[in-house]
Amino acid sequence: MSCKEIEVYLSGYLDRELTQQEAQRVELHLETCSVCPQLLKELATAREATRKIEFRQPGKQEWKNMENTILENISRGFGWLILVVWSITTVGYAFFQYAMMPSEPLFQKILVFGIFLGIALLFFSVLCQRIRESRTDRYKGVQQ
Repeated sequence: MSCKEIEVYLSGYLDRELTQQEAQRVELHLETCSVCPQLLKELATAREATRKIEFRQPGKQEWKNMENTILENISRGFGWLILVVWSITTVGYAFFQYAMMPSEPLFQKILVFGIFLGIALLFFSVLCQRIRESRTDRYKGVQQ
């Protein structure tokens, strides 16, 4: 593998997050390369420096501000829920009305329904993936 390909794996190698096969590839490359071991050493130094950073505890006023933020997040969540339910209901009613129109050909109804069903399924799959990832996101509490 080239150095450019190995650079992608170095951080994962340092954190021991690679598969055994990927780790072996990195180790083989590190044995024969003169540049990548230095890059790995720099990454390890940066990692250790960030681990030594101490974070201060928030004061009482900051905790109160966070509580307000939590309430805002809850209300925003309910707002999104109401918007999504309203949108689904409206689109469902529109499809029902369209399906009941006797003047439209059946093929056209099937075509329109298929397009919107495909879009809805794609949206739903992305939404499920985002929800699943948000539960396991190690960095969601990290602020910039």
